Amino acid sequence: MDVMLKFKNEFFEERKDLLNKNHVYRNNITKFIKYLSLPEVQLSNAPARININVIEECIRYYHNEGELNSRSTMEFHLESVKSFYDYLSETGKATDIFSNYNYSKFKDEIVEKYGLLEPVERGSYKCEDIKTILIELDKAIDNFQDGSAGVREEERHLQRIILRLFIKLTLIAPAKRSVIAGIKKSDFTEEYKKLSINGINVNIPCGLSRDLCAALKYAESKNKESVKEGDNLFEYLYKYKGKFRVESLNTWFYNIAQDFGVMEHECKGKKTLAVEPIKNMAIQMMVDNMINPVFISKIAGLTLTMIESTYYPKDWSAKREEDINKYINKSIAQNDYYCYV
Repeated sequence: MDVMLKFKNEFFEERKDLLNKNHVYRNNITKFIKYLSLPEVQLSNAPARININVIEECIRYYHNEGELNSRSTMEFHLESVKSFYDYLSETGKATDIFSNYNYSKFKDEIVEKYGLLEPVERGSYKCEDIKTILIELDKAIDNFQDGSAGVREEERHLQRIILRLFIKLTLIAPAKRSVIAGIKKSDFTEEYKKLSINGINVNIPCGLSRDLCAALKYAESKNKESVKEGDNLFEYLYKYKGKFRVESLNTWFYNIAQDFGVMEHECKGKKTLAVEPIKNMAIQMMVDNMINPVFISKIAGLTLTMIESTYYPKDWSAKREEDINKYINKSIAQNDYYCYV
């Protein structure tokens, strides 16, 4: 039996709980092993020769086969293989080939290189609901008693800390979920008063700055080490609990909506609640404030065509302004949720 096939079988046997929660992992990892066994590839017996370039070639192969044509399909494939390599790394079977790469940037480059279809994210949440969630998150986090908390309560507290930061960062910089989740410590400057994202320097309100400092202090006490410049923010915060996965945000967001008794209609019949419509809400409010679509496309990391077709009426026209940083920050500060951030 080939080495990688043997590793796959062991992964399937030892990580049954993970596979039961993520059904696509089994199929995508099987396809990855199948690719490694192709006559023109022949890497199923050479785990040391498999690197990030092999992962990209695998994506290219299935793209050419017509099986991988969208960002979402590609991301499911990558997440599956990444979880497999988490296991291989943890068990000493192979090194983690993803560890030295900017994962979000890697995915964006693949989308652009192979012309994968971007998802059209529809819908947005009500501003009042998001404000309520932020108020309740503040209360719950402030009232948490670390010394007397059990394991489940501690896990829920950490999820709430991460969600509060994710929501607030999305509100001040309405970028894609993968971009927000990819923020590093080095992206912050001036004692967490500014954030560089999608080439824009975004002002951070004092409340969010305090939340960031408090979250990092809490994580430092658990991780027993300080955050480094190159550390991913959310991976560092969740480090002492395990691997942070961006897909978990949708489950956590659903859980807090249930806990706080909000967004009942949106939660009905679901087990997760997408966080992307938070971004859509912030963008739509910038549109309603008559902000130049050129600026919105820049901070959102979306094409101008997509911004105009999704959020603007057909008769909209706008002029360029001189200082893009100034006008983006001004437009975001006009939004009704800003004082809650």
